[in-house]
Amino acid sequence: MPVKNIIIFTLIGVILILGGVLVFSNTQNNSGPQPRILVSEEEWDFGKVTQGEKPTHIFILKNGGEGDLIIDGLKESCACIEASISTTLIQPGESAELKVSYDITDYMEKDEKHVHIYSNDPQVPDKKINLYVYVEIGELKGPYLQD
Repeated sequence: MPVKNIIIFTLIGVILILGGVLVFSNTQNNSGPQPRILVSEEEWDFGKVTQGEKPTHIFILKNGGEGDLIIDGLKESCACIEASISTTLIQPGESAELKVSYDITDYMEKDEKHVHIYSNDPQVPDKKINLYVYVEIGELKGPYLQD
């Protein structure tokens, strides 16, 4: 057998062994108890709201997995959305409250925004909640001209 063939078979063997080691190490890292993020509502419609109001809704986040759920952060799609969470570490079977307020002062008619929840859930590391509102224009206030 020529030396060239021996080198090729050796390289293929090394590649197969390294590939097997990588696959095995990845399955080992994902084994064990994993967290699972569950949200009471994946979207929320605040309905018809008068301009200037700041409607609020509380979502329940639950850890439906077997490992600790860690909330790494929240990201609102706009400065008009304010989100806060009661705790960033949720034990298996436990829950936390996510409070979301929508400042619609500068909005008219239909509007849609989002809140992203970043966590260590390996299946859903970025959970998105859709928010909807319909802003009704109130009466104009201010000085009026009289005839």
